[in-house]
Amino acid sequence: KHLYGPHHVIESLNIHGKSNQIRLHFPPQVFRQANLDAFSRILDCIRLKISKFFPNEKPSCVELYGGVGTIGLNIADLLSSLVSSDENPYNKACFLSSLSVAQFPDAVKVSYEPKKATDMVRIGCFSKSDIVVVDPPRKGLEESVLQALISCSDTKLLVYVSCGFHAFQRDSEALLQSRHWEMNHAEGHVLFPGSDAIETVAFFTRVTKQTR
Repeated sequence: KHLYGPHHVIESLNIHGKSNQIRLHFPPQVFRQANLDAFSRILDCIRLKISKFFPNEKPSCVELYGGVGTIGLNIADLLSSLVSSDENPYNKACFLSSLSVAQFPDAVKVSYEPKKATDMVRIGCFSKSDIVVVDPPRKGLEESVLQALISCSDTKLLVYVSCGFHAFQRDSEALLQSRHWEMNHAEGHVLFPGSDAIETVAFFTRVTKQTR
């Protein structure tokens, strides 16, 4: 029951070189990064990699475990299309509220699916998607999601943001051992100074006949 005050806390990330700041909506029922200032540096890294990997085109993107759109909405200006998703039923309204005031070119198609990652891969969400962004919980990727990533052929770049390093190691090993993906770059970010927690962002590129 709402008793007093606004329904949402509205915050923006300070992203380098991005003038159009996304107003993210956070009600009590959704996940919010505890250190948005530090998480902004991860967004800086993701935006730079996408710009370098697709210098002359606007790629399509699917985002799993997307929350309220903290990552997806902050890279949408670099894309031709974005399909974001998450199983929390409260996230879609937050995403659409942020989208309604965002200033994206009309050509950018943005949508949200309130579905589990496992349900998204079941309906073939990676088909014709140039980029996949995953930011799973500490336990990492579900087996069906991992296998779908290994077997998909359309995706050229996988962006993996992880708050659980051991799960990230396990998933990375499976991706690399499949010989369908290779790691292009990875780096760690300390979101909680003084703790041993680390947030990892890694970029995997699809192995083709030319790169084997």
